[in-house]
Amino acid sequence: MKSSFRLFRIAGIDIGVHYSWFFIFLLVTWSLAAGYFPQKYPNGEMTAYWIMGALTAVLLFVSVLIHEMAHSMVARAKGMQVNSITLFLLGGVSNLQEEPKQPGAEFFMAIVGPLTSLVLAVIFWGLSRILNPGSISGALAGYLAQINLILAIFNLLPGFPLDGGRVLRSIIWASTGSLSKATNAAALVGRFIGWGLITYGVILALTGYVFNGLWLAFIGWFLSSTADANRRDVTLREHFSNIKVKEVMAASVETITPDTSVEQVVTGILHRKYDRGIPVCQDGRLLGIITMTDIKELPKDKWATTPVERVMTRGPLYAVTPEDSVNTALTMLAEHDINQVIINQQEQCAGILKRADIINYLQLSRELAKKA
Repeated sequence: MKSSFRLFRIAGIDIGVHYSWFFIFLLVTWSLAAGYFPQKYPNGEMTAYWIMGALTAVLLFVSVLIHEMAHSMVARAKGMQVNSITLFLLGGVSNLQEEPKQPGAEFFMAIVGPLTSLVLAVIFWGLSRILNPGSISGALAGYLAQINLILAIFNLLPGFPLDGGRVLRSIIWASTGSLSKATNAAALVGRFIGWGLITYGVILALTGYVFNGLWLAFIGWFLSSTADANRRDVTLREHFSNIKVKEVMAASVETITPDTSVEQVVTGILHRKYDRGIPVCQDGRLLGIITMTDIKELPKDKWATTPVERVMTRGPLYAVTPEDSVNTALTMLAEHDINQVIINQQEQCAGILKRADIINYLQLSRELAKKA
């Protein structure tokens, strides 16, 4: 089950929301309706507080979206493909098909986000002056000015994967010429900042500010763990950047014809080889792929009488060539949340590359490196 769902498209970019965003939406609405608006505008009605709280939460969503759209527009201008933007518990993320190839591109892509939030803070501050800070609408604009300013400052912290961390990485990258070294350094700073936030959050919680302390500690944990995850991802991709698919793929792969029964596939191949997908070919030509997902949608009592051509996936078929880098396959697996990609050579089925193949190759490489 996917952890997010699509809302709409802007400029060809899918805009989605992670389910955790609903938690922050309710939290922001409640905190504003119960505390902020009554304090700033004490003569209002509770219904108005809740309506304005929900409206403010939506505008906060829009502010974060504008921040991420700024990243995406610069990324596109630098030649990178942006697949989607997902908003979640602590902000948003632009899902790029690939990382920037030059430090300059990363610098401009990263810095534009905080600058956009700073511009939004100035705009909302100006609106709060025009609308009168003592009015409920003025209080709304004032809150959005504060939150966008905080968003700009927080994202400028030099810890990866925050925008400031990406700026730091781009500077180190330009100085050393090594993306891996730059990522390790920026991720180390990110983990340091994360643990600092965790420590301060625990202190706050122990001194009576339980909610604020736990929330700050959670942000610190998220930052630290994400920095480490990104460091591992870059290290992995660098390891596979010069390795071709043909070096990782199995020497031979079993294929089936479209008239093979589903039962034959399950008992004869899947149970025996523990595969999750098998290419379906006719005279060497690739027609589709039959996967565990396809099979599970068919009642078991129909396996023996159903040929795979009735349930197989005909398209889109995600394929790479033997000469492609393993990074290309990794990107495809992650982007489409699939377990295998087909290896296609001149429209002929040359095999299949599974996540397990890549993991096994990596483990073997590390074992050999230790013994060397």
